[in-house]
Amino acid sequence: MKRAEKRDPLVTLLAALAGVLLALQAGYYLLYSYTMITFPYQLDYGEGPILQIAMRVARGEAMYPMTLDGYPYVVASYMPVYYALSTLAVWATGPGFLGGRLIAALGGLVMAGAGAQYVWDKTRNRFAAFLAFGFVLAVPIIIVWSNLMRVDVPAHALSIAGFVLVERGWRVPGIGAMGLAVLTRRTNVGAIIGSLVGLVAKHGWPAALMAGVAQAALIAVLVVVANLWSRGGMFQQLSWHTTSSLGEAWTWEQVWLILSVALRQWPVYFALALVGAVMCVARPQHWGVLAYFLVTCGLFLTVGRIGSSFNYLVEPLAVGGMLVGVLWAELAKLGPKWRPALILVAGALAIQLVWTGRDMNYNISLLRPEANPSSSRAVVELIEEAPGPVLCEDVGLILLAGREIPLEPFEFTQMAAGGVLDPEPVYRDVEEGRFPLIVLRFNPEDIPGHEPGEDWVCGRWPDGIIAPLMERYRLADSMQPYFLYVPKRPGEAGATK
Repeated sequence: MKRAEKRDPLVTLLAALAGVLLALQAGYYLLYSYTMITFPYQLDYGEGPILQIAMRVARGEAMYPMTLDGYPYVVASYMPVYYALSTLAVWATGPGFLGGRLIAALGGLVMAGAGAQYVWDKTRNRFAAFLAFGFVLAVPIIIVWSNLMRVDVPAHALSIAGFVLVERGWRVPGIGAMGLAVLTRRTNVGAIIGSLVGLVAKHGWPAALMAGVAQAALIAVLVVVANLWSRGGMFQQLSWHTTSSLGEAWTWEQVWLILSVALRQWPVYFALALVGAVMCVARPQHWGVLAYFLVTCGLFLTVGRIGSSFNYLVEPLAVGGMLVGVLWAELAKLGPKWRPALILVAGALAIQLVWTGRDMNYNISLLRPEANPSSSRAVVELIEEAPGPVLCEDVGLILLAGREIPLEPFEFTQMAAGGVLDPEPVYRDVEEGRFPLIVLRFNPEDIPGHEPGEDWVCGRWPDGIIAPLMERYRLADSMQPYFLYVPKRPGEAGATK
């Protein structure tokens, strides 16, 4: 009778410690999700525009308006699936961010659960599967983006779930899920490529070719149907958005800035994902997930969209969780000589989890002072009382005040720079003080070295609005994080005559 292999007590201890910390982190994810989902005001500049489209559709208006020739300047820059889901959420929960954030939080759990299922299917190692699950819910970027009313995490959840379904042999639902992912966020092609590579490794080129044709046909049908349903509006809006958002403002310095921040704060997460990727190179059964990981990393480095930032790291890190689970399972199978490697993995992960827990003030978070409900409430009340249209950096506050959004600053800035719309009427309205209130998240006077004509705050505001604001408006009040500007009174320097 074969004797049971003796366990290394240090490996067991460190694995147990990492497991407990991951379990606590999963609990923190749920607590954080509840707090963030129920926060009634806007947390990220991208939430308001999605809520705007959802409320328009809920009122029976077009999801993709065909014109950009006057107020309101409505821009729908994404594919329709998450807009549709957010519309259902608005019908169910009322005008606010609750429903859309809840969908995103469920998407985060789907990413973690699907990754754990993949590791279990491939390795039959329970702890490795749990490691993959906990890893996804521990990465700070994923915690944050999984609780915003943004398109990213719901799209990634569909992609990862579809990839895992195909890997399990359930090709039809898997292809369907990945098709919906593309119809949510059109750059979500990594899972498709990964699933095809996995099919080549497992079943050969004919199976992959058939699946690829089916996937392409489904996406084509979905896109055509959506465009016909929108009467050409989807194609028109997305072409405007692509023209104004790709390429020119993207620099390798920006890529390195994002990576350097993440690598300084969470180096172990990146290191373990990369080592797991290397481990997969020699194991054909994992070539699919390896290809998926590499494609998502390539998209982050090269997609070049203005405004893209940490959200493009969410998918590679979520797939990286699967690679970490594979890494643990494969090292565990290699025998006693590789136990030091297991000790290193478990110990490094435990240290990273403790270190991360010490400082969670990253990116966009309820722990940051910018998440100020009293300030947001006061701004909403001021917008309600304003005697005319209001410009606000967080356009969701305008919606919560029951008012129409004249324009979304970031999209307006990019469309104006791309020549998609004529911004001069808006610039004249600011020069003439026709907006009774303009709300910014920054004070232009605090930004040194700004050249005339340059856009402000990473392209979120055009100089054509901020320059006349500094001349014709005065700072009436500030309440973190907002700066409130009103037209100067008659007789003040720069006041409109």
